[in-house]
This record gives sequence, C-alpha cells and structure tokens, in this order.
Amino acid sequence: MVAPVQTDTPEVLTELLRPDIRFQGAEPEQRVVYSDISWARYLAFDKELGDDRPGPRLYYLDGQLEIMSTSDEHEKIKKWISGFLEIYFDEIGIEITPRGQATMRLELKKAGAEPDESWCLEEEKKFPDLVLEIALSSGGLNKLQTYQRFRVPEVWIWRKGKLEIHALNRSGIYERTEKSRLLPKLDVLLLEKCVAIRSWQQARRTFRTGVG
Repeated sequence: MVAPVQTDTPEVLTELLRPDIRFQGAEPEQRVVYSDISWARYLAFDKELGDDRPGPRLYYLDGQLEIMSTSDEHEKIKKWISGFLEIYFDEIGIEITPRGQATMRLELKKAGAEPDESWCLEEEKKFPDLVLEIALSSGGLNKLQTYQRFRVPEVWIWRKGKLEIHALNRSGIYERTEKSRLLPKLDVLLLEKCVAIRSWQQARRTFRTGVG
C-alpha cells in the first residue's frame, strides 16, 4: 500500500530526505519505487503525466514502478556523452538512428523503460542496439534486468566517473566488458577523460582529436 504524498511535510524533514551529494560533488537523481503496480495502472499513470513531458522518467519491471527525476549534472553528463558519440559515429562513418528517450514497452515481458539516450546502429529497429543510463545515485529498479527483457545488445551505465559496458551474451545475460562489442574502436578511457573536462568546447575538441 502506497501512502499519500504529504504536501505539508515540514521543511526540516524535506531537507533530510534530499539525496546526499555523490561522486565529485555531483548532484544525484531522485528515485522513488512503488510496488504492486499493475500494467494498466502504469500505462494510466504515464498517460496522466502527458506527452512530451520533460520529466519525470518511468521504468517498470514486474509490478514495480520507478519514478526518477534527473538533476542538472545528470543531464549534462548525458548530453556530453551523447555528443561524443555523435562525433564518433560521424568520424568512423557509422549510420545510426537516434532514439533518445523513446519509451520502450513489452506488456508480455512486464517491462517498460525510458532510457537516457539510445541508438539503433546501421538500420532502424523496434528497440535500440545501444542504451545509455546515467546513475549518480543508487537504488531504483535493476536496469540490466529491465533491458534484458528487450534484448538490447549493449547497455552503458555511467557510474562514479566511469563507463560500465554491459554486453548481452549468447545466453541472454549481460556481462561486463572492457570494450564495446558494438563499437570496438571506441577509446573508453578517452571518453571518460573528456567527460571530466569542465569546458564543453575543450571536451569536444579533445575527443574529436583523439578519434581522428
């Protein structure tokens, strides 16, 4: 049973519920998970939020619904990594179809997701080949279990200043890899280094030079 949200919560309690600052002072996301939510209620809740909303983001897995609100730092890292990949795709000559945060749903698999960024490689498909998730805070639904239902070949998770690459193996299970199997020429260390650069222009120039 989910308790109703209190609108008159004392300010001191609100402050205590604010997430701690995490890695390198990055402001984390805020995540709330509700249990025993039917598929129909999940869809109804999403509909009530409306189309083309800036947030929150929803994830659904086996009756659990995660509602996530992102932070400025979350959005910055997401945009920078996606920008680096645009440079990489262009330099290497890989045709892509950007899918962004396009909602993914499979009713029979009881799974739904709104990734930070996602791409189809070479040709457009029902679900993306590559998904990016930014995780500045812990908790929430298991994203690998969620994307496993969609058989997404690779899931990248940015966590604690590093890029985790999880590739789907022949058994349908994600395994951690040092390099991307989809983008084997990508220099992961260069990407991590460029995310840490505070200047947007300098970061992009450094990455482009490294790719070229």
